[in-house]
Amino acid sequence: MSSAAKHVLHEALLWGAIALFGFALFYFFDDLKAALGPGARGGPSIAELGARRLAEDRTAHSGFGGEVRLKADPRGHFVLDASVNDRPLTFMADTGATVVVLTYEDAERAGLSPHSLDFSARVETANGISRVAPVTLDRVRVEDIVVRDVPAAVAEQGALATNLLGMSFLGRLKSFQMQGRELVLEQ
Repeated sequence: MSSAAKHVLHEALLWGAIALFGFALFYFFDDLKAALGPGARGGPSIAELGARRLAEDRTAHSGFGGEVRLKADPRGHFVLDASVNDRPLTFMADTGATVVVLTYEDAERAGLSPHSLDFSARVETANGISRVAPVTLDRVRVEDIVVRDVPAAVAEQGALATNLLGMSFLGRLKSFQMQGRELVLEQ
């Protein structure tokens, strides 16, 4: 075999070995990272920390997400300021309410035109059977937490004293839980 042929063969084998090493590194990257990376010692890797930071930044800049702590009033109720379609309203958190329920008057403030709604749906409440008009709210905001396309109902005029923040909002959160006299909402 000539010297030139040996040189070409040597180069081909060298480049083949480099390509094989690169493929193996790519193919087994996650296994190697788990076995050798900082995450193997119990702490998060730089990549994981970077991904977490990016997610936190995205959440912070979008205005969506976060944690809200609501303090109970003297009666033990969680009364809070929120907005529906960017209009401020006051609510009481109610895990017993299947949906968000607006008073007739506040539905009007939120731009829903309750006089044109169909109040034919019947719901069972603590005070008996009531009629409501089903609606969908574009956006409900509680501080930094925003939920879109929220199923809701509008109560008949004079039938409800305060808006209820029900499970159609609360159930779409990552979590909500009692901590002492606080209700903690997390998106």
